[in-house]
Amino acid sequence: MFQERCRCVLCFAILCLLVGCSQEPPTGLITGQVTVDGQPLQDGRIQFTPLDGQSQPGGASVVEGKFTAKVPVAKMKVEINGNKRTGRKIKAYDTPESPLMDEIVELVPPKYNINSDLTLDVKPGPQDVKYDLKSSK
Repeated sequence: MFQERCRCVLCFAILCLLVGCSQEPPTGLITGQVTVDGQPLQDGRIQFTPLDGQSQPGGASVVEGKFTAKVPVAKMKVEINGNKRTGRKIKAYDTPESPLMDEIVELVPPKYNINSDLTLDVKPGPQDVKYDLKSSK
């Protein structure tokens, strides 16, 4: 009887621990599009950083202008980066035998990434957004 009671208490404690550990903060599923001068951003990244510094950041790759990201519910700063191949080849390392690789530069202006003032109030559940970026010309 005592062993059975101990076994039940132990099982209950393990169950409580598992349930407690599996709870995540509420999240939103952000799907969206990113264009630069009306053209889909072919290769890039979008980052969501909490303005209050309390929740976790989130982010996703942008491929052919589209992305999907699971992001904690919060008011977020949005930063978007884009890769552009220049057509030039550069050395991967600073050694004579270094292989060549494509040179890649930032396509998106700093006002949308390092100096971004873009924000998004992430709500629970699905949310669709569109970012129409303009290059500085």
